Amino acid sequence: MAKGPRLDLRRLEREAASADMRSSKLAPGGKPITGVMALVRENLDALVALKVSGRSWGAIAAGLTAQGFRTADGRDLTAANLTGVISSVRRQAARKLARETERRSRGDSVLKAPEAVNGPTPSSAVTSSPRLSPDLAVTPAAIPHPQPAEDERRRAALARARSLLKKD
Repeated sequence: MAKGPRLDLRRLEREAASADMRSSKLAPGGKPITGVMALVRENLDALVALKVSGRSWGAIAAGLTAQGFRTADGRDLTAANLTGVISSVRRQAARKLARETERRSRGDSVLKAPEAVNGPTPSSAVTSSPRLSPDLAVTPAAIPHPQPAEDERRRAALARARSLLKKD
């Protein structure tokens, strides 16, 4: 019986590590990560301030290209690329804010304040805990209180039962 090829575990480890490194440099769409999206997320206010100060999106894109930022295809950034990424970042931020607002507004949610999302701030020691929906909560008026006549009936029944339960 002929033996198959022998597995080289050290080589497998090296190849698996290099494959992980190659795949980690791809964006979710399968294109290479260029860092432009992260750059815009972190510096959106500064980029908008440059635009407000009179710079064109084309000039800002050219400046970013000069610093080494390129599209996923390796081409220079254009005004259309940059404004597309900025619009995408703004849409993502708006969706995130809408989701957080919806979560906080839900009655059954434990996230009621921004501290619950961002972590507690030193000045706030507010803790929220799970609670029942208002329609399931037990109100004091809903609990029936025994009437005196009922208490008397119970005591009389207990007195009758004691004679049966006594040990001789």
